[in-house]
Amino acid sequence: MSIKYSPKLWGQVGAAALLTGLAACGQPAQETETLEMAEVQQPDISAPAPAGEGAGEGGGEGESGGGGEFGIDPAVAMEDPAVYLSALEVIRAHYLAGIDALLAGERAAGAEMFAHPISEIYVDLEEVVFALGAENFLDEMNDASVAPYDGRSDEAVRASVDAVLAAIDAAAEFAPAGELSSARVQAFVMAGMIDRAALQYQFAVAEPSASEAYLDGYGFERSAASIAARHMAAIRAEDAPLADTLEVALAALHAAYPQATSPETLDADVDQLLLLNDAVGGLLKPATED
Repeated sequence: MSIKYSPKLWGQVGAAALLTGLAACGQPAQETETLEMAEVQQPDISAPAPAGEGAGEGGGEGESGGGGEFGIDPAVAMEDPAVYLSALEVIRAHYLAGIDALLAGERAAGAEMFAHPISEIYVDLEEVVFALGAENFLDEMNDASVAPYDGRSDEAVRASVDAVLAAIDAAAEFAPAGELSSARVQAFVMAGMIDRAALQYQFAVAEPSASEAYLDGYGFERSAASIAARHMAAIRAEDAPLADTLEVALAALHAAYPQATSPETLDADVDQLLLLNDAVGGLLKPATED
């Protein structure tokens, strides 16, 4: 390891690069104000909230509601694999949502999603990534944040996003050891993404003008689906009822978020989504209260 990046500096570099791109493309001032607010609003959390207890972006506390994004306590992330992996998954969620939005024609919204995790999550996570021995992936994130505005094709932008996703996968391999099994940790992380997706949908329905809420929730649902694809077999082998409950909740969210662009009418049953979310949290709670 040679020179350690300064996370606050590089977070500002990433946001500044995107701001320059937005200005060059004539984007409205409201979008740049959103990014400027993201620079200063970073509440701390000690752990991802269990499903049903409010996590990060729901209930108007996310990008759409004017509050901070995720805010991570590095000391906790160093010791708790669920906190560390949850931070990585929140980053992943933004890139999954962003690339789908961009490819659906929402280029500015997609680019904004690429920039948010730099200032709102990675500036705090970077020292943990270093300390645990994982490779820094800030360069990849910065590259993706400017890719939509430097003349690259959609395919090239997708390649830059794929590089970030691969780096996230690599960093996940360095998660700290914990008391829970790997499957249980992944279930907890997946439950956190389900929680955030359900709460973002609730907020999107309550505040139709907050268009970012739907895209945020879409990303969290896509992250949860990604975790399921990678780890559901292990979760099921350890706890079949929990796996069934996770799958039911995820299926309902997948139906609620059929595409990256918000449908004209959000007609999923919000109460049902929250009930399914609570059911997941109820099954995980006994294992996380010790």
